[in-house]
Parts: sequence; structure tokens; C-alpha cells
Amino acid sequence: MPKPEEQEQLEHAQARVEAMGVFFEKLGYSPINGRVFALLLLAEPPYKDFYEIRDFLAASKSSISNALNQLMQEGNVDYLTFSGDRRRYFRINTDNWLNHLKRQTQQMGQMRGMLEEVLQQRTESEYLEFNEGLQEIIDFQNFIAQGIELMIRKWEERV
Repeated sequence: MPKPEEQEQLEHAQARVEAMGVFFEKLGYSPINGRVFALLLLAEPPYKDFYEIRDFLAASKSSISNALNQLMQEGNVDYLTFSGDRRRYFRINTDNWLNHLKRQTQQMGQMRGMLEEVLQQRTESEYLEFNEGLQEIIDFQNFIAQGIELMIRKWEERV
């Protein structure tokens, strides 16, 4: 049985993982994927083996396995091995995650282009209020895109 201070640390860590997991759910992750991702973000060292993840989250083998496979398929998680140790240790792949974030900003530009086409097709529409709302979204995306493109260039120049 853990000492009281160890139990308190464990409960605090579980509460942090749970709160972050809920946040990742709001971003579209499944509940278990969000908690696995949160655990790996908070992990010290920054990797955990399958059984550590399963035990910490008190989840079934299949749910942890499915979550890890999906997170690896997305490219946000990968694994490493150590010589003489047959276990795989899972970790956040920060390079892929950064590239994923960059792709998302580029997709916003694609969405803007699509909305501009939709609005052009709606020019004869009698629903002016809806069209004005679409134009507002396009204008907002244009404004944000200009700032994001500048920030990405500055970011890449610093490296």
C-alpha cells in the first residue's frame, strides 16, 4: 500500500490526466485516447510502457491497445525500445505533432477557399443574413491567416 504522500501524488496526477483528457475529448479525441495522450504528455520520464499506461488509467488491455494504435496511426505517438529490454515505451512524437499543427493551419486556408466558392454560388440567394454570416467567417479567416502565415515564417526563420 502506498504511503499517504505517494497516494496524494498519484491522485493529483490522475486528476491532472483526467482534466487534460477531457480537454482532448473536446478537440475530438475519444475519452481513452485523450487520457493516454494526457498521460504521455505529463509522464516523467516522457515515455511509458503499455502496462504502466494500463495500470495508471485502470483500463482494459484492448482499450489501451486500441488507443495507442490510433495515436500512432495519427503520428502523434510513437515508441522506442532499449537494448536488452523487450518492452516498447510509448511517447509523444513532438515533431509529428508540430507538423500536424502546421497542416491544420494550412487546412484553414483550404476551408476559406471553399467558403468563398460557396458564397459566390449563393449570390442569387434571398438569404442575405446567412450570406453576410458566411462573409464574416471568410473575413475572419483571412485576417487570422495573414497573422498565422507571418508567425509561421518568423518561427521557421528562428530555427
